[in-house]
Amino acid sequence: MKVVDTHAHFWDVEKLTYPWIEKGSPFDRSFHLDDYRRASAGLPIERMVFVECDAAARCSIAEAEWVAGLARIDPRIQGIVARVSLLEDGAVPTLETMAEMPLMRGIRDNIQGHEPGFALQDGFVRGVQEVHRRGLHFELCLKHHQLDETIELAQRCPEGQFVLDHCGKPDIKAGQRQPWRSQIREMARLPNVVCKISGLVTEADWENWQPDDVLWYARAATEAFGPDRIMFGSDWPVNEVAGGYPRWFDLAEALAAPWTQSERDSFFRKNAERVYRLDPAA
Repeated sequence: MKVVDTHAHFWDVEKLTYPWIEKGSPFDRSFHLDDYRRASAGLPIERMVFVECDAAARCSIAEAEWVAGLARIDPRIQGIVARVSLLEDGAVPTLETMAEMPLMRGIRDNIQGHEPGFALQDGFVRGVQEVHRRGLHFELCLKHHQLDETIELAQRCPEGQFVLDHCGKPDIKAGQRQPWRSQIREMARLPNVVCKISGLVTEADWENWQPDDVLWYARAATEAFGPDRIMFGSDWPVNEVAGGYPRWFDLAEALAAPWTQSERDSFFRKNAERVYRLDPAA
């Protein structure tokens, strides 16, 4: 079994600034390659994609360059999704710099945490279009109540590729299934969107979630997007607060257990190779 982890994070609180990290929280420390290796020990993770960690906008290029350095240490890092703050002055020159980096595959600018309509501002839409013009996809990080506007964003950019992170972060803890399920089906009708099955355990009750609590949402997203448009992602180290990497991997394997071998290969590896333009022979 060969697995591509499409959603790995690393951060260093000494090197970069992360405004979202609260003092004394479980995330208020650095998470490095050695930590990832320990967390995923015994799992068949052959390749990974780094996804930006919402560092301060001024740190965007520095973060990408730092991770490119990590990839020279651990060649399993074969793709980078970097942060660019699309509404700030200098976004286009930053994109130009990013696009020249050999491992750059996508750009993310978090929609989560912003007021309604944030992703539909003219400047944001133009920024996403600039991402696509450079041959990169745009990665969508949002909460369930922002799905409608991100559906419209993807509709406004039909020529570009989008990756939906964490199934749109449904409210699993509250057991809320609608309107999330209908919205996920609507988004899945857009051919330019693929979905990561990732980040779900941290939307559940961290201490008390049960597999079926989470699997309902993973199965609903899988049913909507189909086997050729879903990808496995760990969301490590965020998942450490809700059971850790092995428990999440067990859940992903439970999701895939009834599938054909071809469907399993697509979910765990082949779809990631296509979307992130990875070398299948690596």
